[in-house]
Amino acid sequence: MVNNPNNAFSSKALRDAAHHRLNQGLTDVSDWTGRDIQSLVSELELHQEELRIQNEELKQARDRLEIARENAQNCYRDLFERAPMGYLLLDAQGRIEEANQAANQLLAPGTDLSGQLLSAFVASESQDALHLHRRAIASATTTQAVDLTLARDEQATWTVRMESVMEPTTGLGGARFRCALIDITERRKTEDKLRVAARVFEEIGEAIVVMDAAGRIQSINEAFTAITGYTESDALGVIMSGLVRSERQGQVFHKKMWESLNNRGFWQGEIWDRRKDGEIYPEWLTINRIDDDGEPRNLVAVFSDISQIKNSQRKIEYLASHDALTGLPNRRLFQERAQEAIAQAQRRGGQAGLLFLDLDNFKDINDTLGHEVGDELLVRVAAQLREWVRDEDTVARFGGDEFTVVFTDCDAEKAGFIAQRLVAGLAGTFEVRGRHLRVTTSAGLALYPQDGEDVVSLCQAADMAVYRAKGDGRNRLRLYDTALHQQLLEDRAIEQALRRALTNGGLRLVYQPQFAASDPTRLVGVEALLRWQDPELETISPERFISIAERSDLITELGWRVQALLCTDLQQWLTAGLEPPVISFNVSPKAFRDGQFSSQLEEIMSQHGILPGQLQVEFTESTLAGHSDLVLDEIDKLHASGIELSIDDFGTGYSCLINLKRLPLAELKIDKSFVDGLGENEHDEAIARATLYMAEAFGLRTVAEGVETQQQLAWLQAHGCDRIQGFLLARPLEADDFRSMLQRAKRTS
Repeated sequence: MVNNPNNAFSSKALRDAAHHRLNQGLTDVSDWTGRDIQSLVSELELHQEELRIQNEELKQARDRLEIARENAQNCYRDLFERAPMGYLLLDAQGRIEEANQAANQLLAPGTDLSGQLLSAFVASESQDALHLHRRAIASATTTQAVDLTLARDEQATWTVRMESVMEPTTGLGGARFRCALIDITERRKTEDKLRVAARVFEEIGEAIVVMDAAGRIQSINEAFTAITGYTESDALGVIMSGLVRSERQGQVFHKKMWESLNNRGFWQGEIWDRRKDGEIYPEWLTINRIDDDGEPRNLVAVFSDISQIKNSQRKIEYLASHDALTGLPNRRLFQERAQEAIAQAQRRGGQAGLLFLDLDNFKDINDTLGHEVGDELLVRVAAQLREWVRDEDTVARFGGDEFTVVFTDCDAEKAGFIAQRLVAGLAGTFEVRGRHLRVTTSAGLALYPQDGEDVVSLCQAADMAVYRAKGDGRNRLRLYDTALHQQLLEDRAIEQALRRALTNGGLRLVYQPQFAASDPTRLVGVEALLRWQDPELETISPERFISIAERSDLITELGWRVQALLCTDLQQWLTAGLEPPVISFNVSPKAFRDGQFSSQLEEIMSQHGILPGQLQVEFTESTLAGHSDLVLDEIDKLHASGIELSIDDFGTGYSCLINLKRLPLAELKIDKSFVDGLGENEHDEAIARATLYMAEAFGLRTVAEGVETQQQLAWLQAHGCDRIQGFLLARPLEADDFRSMLQRAKRTS
């Protein structure tokens, strides 16, 4: 019935008729016929049915609307929860009323956010920004945005962008805010990287050039301008190779470079380019090709100016072959030059020579005046040597005070002449920093092919010759001969054995008595003398092993061993109640020049209970050569402590009478070389007589060494010598024998 259109039409007709009758006032049904009443009842029934159907349709429509509303709510909730960005609903105090999964994951994964303040999840550095944002959205009608750092993980930084808007007020609940959270952590990192990359591009010290596939410059950085001089207005749109190419490498080089770039996608190497001002300079260049879908899109060139590196390399190469102090060739370049000289002599059937030079006593200058003075002296010596040799010869420095000269195409006579001139030229005074330094040189010359057929053998030969020059008194030239080799081997064997003796024992002291010249039986003094007997080399003369020790670094250690042995013996004699006279001992010149002799001697004496008045220090005149302040200071300290001082071998060395006047001496010793001729040689007598007169004039005691005959003794007694020492009266005694002498002297006193 509801769906029948005819019924619908009948119902409409009845309604129309009913409306008409009502409008005509025809409501009186008294004259209605049964048919009329039946029709009206039918109409009313029809109208009632119509109302029922309409109610049913309205109910169905309401049900459909409710289902649609529920579906819409579910869809909204699903979208809200599953949205990729976070959504929050905040109350007026900033507490979270609603939060979707994305917001929960951003702020605090696994935590119920309901009722919590949003500020609790924001890092301290973003709290002010959040506060200002809330104030902004409370007074604005549009969406407001702010970037916040979350207080989520101490190990990593999380950043979100929050866009917020205020909901209209609907009641007493107050304002509410809807917020969208977008994770911009990666975007921020990318932006930071891009910002750093842009800054690096501009501020890096290397030039960066971006070109199109044809090589036209699209962009440059500041380093490009700094290196080449070209600005953006000069470079943009220009083919790079036409802008900076120097043509120094040529077409073949550039062709290979582009072949590598085309085939491999990159090229790297050293290249010479041209600056804007025309200067040619070296650079280290790397070019990479950037492809897009297999097609070249851009070329990126990165290069740096390596001019300083090149200069440093040249300097390093120079220093690798030259001495940094003097600028002379060093050992490495010397070897090459010497080999070249020998090769040339071989080709021409000629000769070559090697000259070794050592500055005498250079260590003393370093020790007393300092290395700066020593270095300046070496520079001055190097300059003189360069000036005095021929252009074709090579002057080199091995280190320390060792210089060498390579003589090219030079026979023995010519090489010897030049070498002698060098030794004589260096034997003089150099003024360094206001000081006049007296310099001498010991030199050794070896010739190819007679003294050696290669560099090594010639160096060994020249070194042996230097060794001989030093042993012969220094300040001289010696040529190599075969006998030197055997002597050098023996000396080195003695040196090694002496080192063992200092470690393992074998050194001892003997004591040679000194007697009054007026009464040759009265003991007035004694000199301690060092002796050494090696198990393999047997007895070695003091002159031999002390000379070797002086040339090496052993003499100072040997001196301390003498003092220790002397103080030990003296302590034993004093403990036994004996009364030995003052005992003298010799000290090497080197001992005075380290500035520690007096203090170390005082320490040894203190350890053994020896008083200063029981010892006397003897030193030779060579100790005073140069009379440095350090040596004089040590002598003054010894005198001030109560130790007597004696000059040994007076007249045989560098004599300076002023020293007799100003030094606090107690004694002069006349050397055996002058005593030998007394009574027979008028020259020896004249020297001895003059020495005795000078000593008397200065109030010094005199001791004659090496007295072996009655004739010598008589002469010395007649001319006023104070003390006698020599085989005539007593040979050097072993410690036990001298102890016995002291015991006999005690019993007879």
